[in-house]
Amino acid sequence: MRTLFRDLWLADGSGAPLRRSAVLAGDGKILAVEPDLPRSAAERTVELGGRILAPGFIDVHGHSDLALPARPEGFGKISQGITTEIMGNCGLSAFPLTGRNREHLQELWAQYGVTLDWSDFRGWRAALSARAPKLRAEALAGHNTLRAAVAGYETETLTSAQLEEMKTLLDAELAAGAAGLSSGLLYVPGKFAPPGEIVELMRVAARRDRPYATHLRSEGNELLEALGETIDCAREAGLRRLHISHFKTAGAANWEKLDAALELLEEAQKGGIAVTVDRYPYTESMTQLSVILPGKAGDLDDSALSRLLRSTEEREKLALELAASRPAAYWKTVTLVSTRSSAGRNHAGQTIAALAERAGRTPAEFAVELLAEDAAGTTAAFRGMSPENMRRILGLPFCMMGSDENARPADDSIGRCHPRGFGSAARFLRLRLDTGSPIEAAVRQMTGLAAETFQLADRGLVRPGLCADLAAFDPDEVDGTADFSNPHTPAAGIIFTVTGGEFVYRS
Repeated sequence: MRTLFRDLWLADGSGAPLRRSAVLAGDGKILAVEPDLPRSAAERTVELGGRILAPGFIDVHGHSDLALPARPEGFGKISQGITTEIMGNCGLSAFPLTGRNREHLQELWAQYGVTLDWSDFRGWRAALSARAPKLRAEALAGHNTLRAAVAGYETETLTSAQLEEMKTLLDAELAAGAAGLSSGLLYVPGKFAPPGEIVELMRVAARRDRPYATHLRSEGNELLEALGETIDCAREAGLRRLHISHFKTAGAANWEKLDAALELLEEAQKGGIAVTVDRYPYTESMTQLSVILPGKAGDLDDSALSRLLRSTEEREKLALELAASRPAAYWKTVTLVSTRSSAGRNHAGQTIAALAERAGRTPAEFAVELLAEDAAGTTAAFRGMSPENMRRILGLPFCMMGSDENARPADDSIGRCHPRGFGSAARFLRLRLDTGSPIEAAVRQMTGLAAETFQLADRGLVRPGLCADLAAFDPDEVDGTADFSNPHTPAAGIIFTVTGGEFVYRS
């Protein structure tokens, strides 16, 4: 069916000024973009009443690798105008799978109820396509998954043969259609990788002109060192496309480092590296609670940590170490987001400090109790970012929107999410518009720039011949309205979302 969109202002994704237009879509493509078109051009006409029509938004940093096969409606994303997500971020992808990492990943993603019965990118893509998802999915090959595929999760130093095997696997996945390479150098086993290992993998990506997206080793105390290391590696590898995931200055003591970090990025750009970043429009990060663990516990994968914490003695020992490593006030900044632990499953959205006090435990004891029951699935939000720095980062012309979240259903059947899971795109727009950005510039960051960065030639713009992926919004009303108490709340001001010419969401 052909659909004609009329009475609208078009932000076409290129950054060009808004213009009054009519857009005709059919057979999954944009057929025409003209100042006006007659209603007779289509079987269906949609009048927008002078509001904004844009390309479907692209979430360049998502984690829906298993969430979307589990719940293909992807409601949390499509309800905020997102039509494409880049998955496989932070070094964690759903491929390649071998006997060394399959069991671990099956346990990590147990809440989704999906059997990991594929081995590579093509197998994952086929399994996802069979579920007819409402959201388009692209995926990076994750360094942690690649490393574990050849050496498991406990190996700190790879042999030359293992490194070569990993490079071969990466090249095969890129050849099959993976969008690039990602790393998560905060997590096991990626944290064990020396710079030289990353350089070798970057060279594989560089030969195929694919981007490398990285969760830096540090986003706080060693931010500048971590950023410098990554840029040095990119130069050595001859990498042209470098993307910094969820770019931030974490911790108040590090807020002042933003200028120096931007200088490093600018220097790299002047040196010929196409450096880009993404950012979610919130000052609370979220990841697995286990990342806060000190000592040897912090170097364990989820399965090994679960085995360790079966021991009462080890739990007590770890709680003491954890308490000694964090000031008492810290626990008031950590909010439980999701867990299968009996101690916390009905108390998401509250701080660890408050939950511990209610349970008559110390915060460290309570955190260890959560992890003992659900090391893989317990996630928390961490408050520690500067609102002003966030706005500055969002305003960078090379910054894109990344939710850092899964495509959740309306309910919490596969876990609760950070508010960014339902609000990132709309809130990104709101914050950009409130700081004086032209609508067309903000839309470009979320569409044309994102498509260019991740080499999605068939989308990101409203132009004849490209995919009919569209989002309509009211610039006066658009905003993310979800919070930690009610994280699965659809965004305000999103009128509809269209993927491949079909309406997948209407407000």
